[in-house]
Amino acid sequence: MSGSILIAQITDCHLSADPQMKYRGINAHQNLKSLLNNVKLLKPDLLLASGDLSEDGSRASYEALKGYLDPLDIPVLALPGNHDDFKLLSGVFPGSPIDRVTVSEHGPWQILRLNSCLPGKPEGRLAEGTLAELENILASQPQRPHLIALHHQPISVGSPWIDKYRLFDAEAFLQIVDQYTNVKAVVWGHVHQAFETDRNGTAMLGGPSSAINGRPGAQKFSEDPGGPACRWLKLSCEATLLTGVTRSGRD
Repeated sequence: MSGSILIAQITDCHLSADPQMKYRGINAHQNLKSLLNNVKLLKPDLLLASGDLSEDGSRASYEALKGYLDPLDIPVLALPGNHDDFKLLSGVFPGSPIDRVTVSEHGPWQILRLNSCLPGKPEGRLAEGTLAELENILASQPQRPHLIALHHQPISVGSPWIDKYRLFDAEAFLQIVDQYTNVKAVVWGHVHQAFETDRNGTAMLGGPSSAINGRPGAQKFSEDPGGPACRWLKLSCEATLLTGVTRSGRD
């Protein structure tokens, strides 16, 4: 696929300032580093880091993440999750959205990053200003394919333990997605599982965690033995998209 753009989506790293601190009984730093060995084999053109990159919102956790990602020598597009500190994250990874939509250009594609987080809350919401700005961007570029990235799932993924913390009041966002056929994909983190469905021709994609994942459909969090994982997305110049999942230690 000549001229395509390959993205690796890393999400829900849950790194603490102390690299030995456990997250759900595992070492999140070690799991991320192990997964990145496989990400290198993909040879991505850029990396999308879609929130909950830190567990404690500390500068040390973001500096550690930057240190793990720098050897990939590719652009990193970050956005915050509910565990992140918006301003610290944007300081270490410039362009991470705070109160505006962040737009980046990748061939014919535009990637739009949104901040869906509410301080101190696990669920998400999008501000009216963010929605208005998003619609203006899509309306002004009707011929360009767009990928929208945020942290919280705008639709249910079928796992009650995390769906109770989805993007609330998502109807206005979904109306925009439905209205603009140039939205080719919406991607998110937060759900700690790989999820894929189609909504009127738009790919709706949840990314698995680099730390630990849950079994799909579980009432309560139950560890998926498949281990840490990440999604990859290949964006073509013809505005089509391919996607899949790679796991730690596997091809």
